[in-house]
Parts: sequence; C-alpha cells; structure tokens
Amino acid sequence: MTVKRSRAYSSATRSAAADETRARILDAARAVLAGGPGMPAFSLDGVARVAGVTRLTVYNRFESRRGLLEALFDDIARAAGLFDLPQVIGQPDPARALRDFVGVFCRFWTTHHTAMPRFHAVIRLDDELAASFAERTERRRHALAALVRRLFPRRGKADAELVDVLFALTSFEFHAMLCAHGRSANAVEALVQRLVAEAVDGYR
Repeated sequence: MTVKRSRAYSSATRSAAADETRARILDAARAVLAGGPGMPAFSLDGVARVAGVTRLTVYNRFESRRGLLEALFDDIARAAGLFDLPQVIGQPDPARALRDFVGVFCRFWTTHHTAMPRFHAVIRLDDELAASFAERTERRRHALAALVRRLFPRRGKADAELVDVLFALTSFEFHAMLCAHGRSANAVEALVQRLVAEAVDGYR
C-alpha cells in the first residue's frame, strides 16, 4: 500500500510539474508573439529561450511551431469562454443565440484590445502563422452562417451578404474602430448589438 501511495504522489508531482512547464511555455509564446524590444522571432528556439527551457522540451509538448501557436490560441480562447460557443449557438432561440454570440466576441476583443494589434502585426509577416490565424477567424463566419440559417429556416441557406456583414460587425477591427472617442466597453457592445439587429431586420 505504501508503494502505491508513493507512486501516486510521484505521478501527481510529475503531472503538476508538466502543467507548470506547459503554462510557462505558453506565457513565453504569448510574449514572443506580442513582440517588443529584445524579443526573438516566433519559433520553437525563440520561445524556449524566453521560457527558460530547452528546444526539445517545447518540441516534445507541441511538436511544431504551428502546434505551439494552435495551443496558444486555444489557451486564450478557453480563458475567454470561446470554448462555450457551441452551447451559445445551440440555444433554442436563435435571436438570443446571436445576441449572446455577439456579446462573447465583444468581451473577447475588449479583453485583448492591446495584444491583438501586435499579434496581427507579427502574424502578417509569416505565411504559416497567417494561415493558422485565418483558419480560426473563418470559424466565426461559419458560426454566423449557422445562426443565419436558424433565423431564416425557410430560405434554405444562409444569405452570403448578411453573413459577410455580420462577420464584419463582429470583427476585432470594427470593434477597435468603435472604441474611439472614449466609448466604454459596454457602449461599444451596445452599438455592435444594435447594428447587428438592424442588419438582420433589414434582411428580414
């Protein structure tokens, strides 16, 4: 029995250490991707140096630069509640689902309003990173198309123009522009919600 408890304790200790190392690597990846004086390019080597671990440690956990980037985006999305979007979209009332969807992204853009421009600047310089980011961005368009189909089920398919308009209205770029003139986060969200509702009503 003593041996079993010892092994369980040892396993738990190793697991906690692995989690701590993973978190340190992701924190370093976030810092590297944000850029700044003295920061290396986004690579396994660069992130390893900032995290204070070996390149092999980073490779063993994430396998590639894109794998590391995907894990970082997942970590950011999970912390912001984006992993709950399937439940939001699946609500019985599609109009309520759309309002909640818009609210989730407005709060996400508000939380990351200083980091996103730096991320975009770095990502644009790297085709691989840009492709990964674009793929994730398109998920928002697909979700909006599903909501539009639910809002207008008799039309057979989602109207492409309406989906494109909603996609633009829920983008970080649009949110950032509305933050001008000292608007609060709540005021920006209220404005986006109104514009989305008007776009849907106009299509109706």
